[in-house]
Amino acid sequence: MNSKKTLGIVLLIGGIAMLVASNYIKGEVAEGRMKIDRAQRQVDTGSKLFSNNPISQEVGKTITGGAQRKINEANQEAGYYGTMAGQLQIGGIILIVAGAAIFFLWKRKS
Repeated sequence: MNSKKTLGIVLLIGGIAMLVASNYIKGEVAEGRMKIDRAQRQVDTGSKLFSNNPISQEVGKTITGGAQRKINEANQEAGYYGTMAGQLQIGGIILIVAGAAIFFLWKRKS
C-alpha cells in the first residue's frame, strides 16, 4: 500500500474518531443542561418565596446568590463545550471527506 492510501486511511480514522468524540460531548452537554435547568427552577422557586417585600428580597438574593453564580458559570461552560463539539464535528467531516478523496481518487503515478 502506498503512502497516499495510508494517509487517506489515517485521515478517515481521525475523522471518525472526531465524530465519535463530538457525539459524546454533545450527549454530556445535553445532560448537563438538563441539570442546570433543574437547578435554575429550584433557585427561581426559592427567589419567589422571598419576593414579598424589599427586605425579604435582599435575604433571598443572599441565600440564592451563590447558587445562581454557579448556574451562570455552568451555562458558560456548557456553551464552551457545545461549541467545541460543533467544531469537532465539522473537523471530523472535513477529515473524512479528505481521507476518502485521497484514498479513492488519488491516482498513483507509475
